[in-house]
Amino acid sequence: MTMAGNYSADIEAILQSSRHLADAVRYGDEMLPRFETGCAEYAGWWGDEGGDDEFANAVGEQVRREQEQVRDTVLSITGGFMALVDAVAAEADHVQRPQVQAVEDIEAHGSESGNRR
Repeated sequence: MTMAGNYSADIEAILQSSRHLADAVRYGDEMLPRFETGCAEYAGWWGDEGGDDEFANAVGEQVRREQEQVRDTVLSITGGFMALVDAVAAEADHVQRPQVQAVEDIEAHGSESGNRR
């Protein structure tokens, strides 16, 4: 007994999931400017760097390193989401391409048959 496999996909659902991912990316893009604005509001609260304030001299550099790490992390997450959005969109194209090709082939075959009559 041979069973023919069937494959079906909901292109609109694939594209909808891509839109949800794109929304997540947009929220990530908004997160970084809010973080940087917050950092600017609190800059220097640890004291005056460059003088004899040992705490300010030690903490200032640490704060900037940690802020840079947060920026890098947000950019990495956003970049990962963008890659995922692109992959989902490409998958929708790969799923839909055979259908489009089949319709084009049928139309081409139909027009060739019509010319022979």
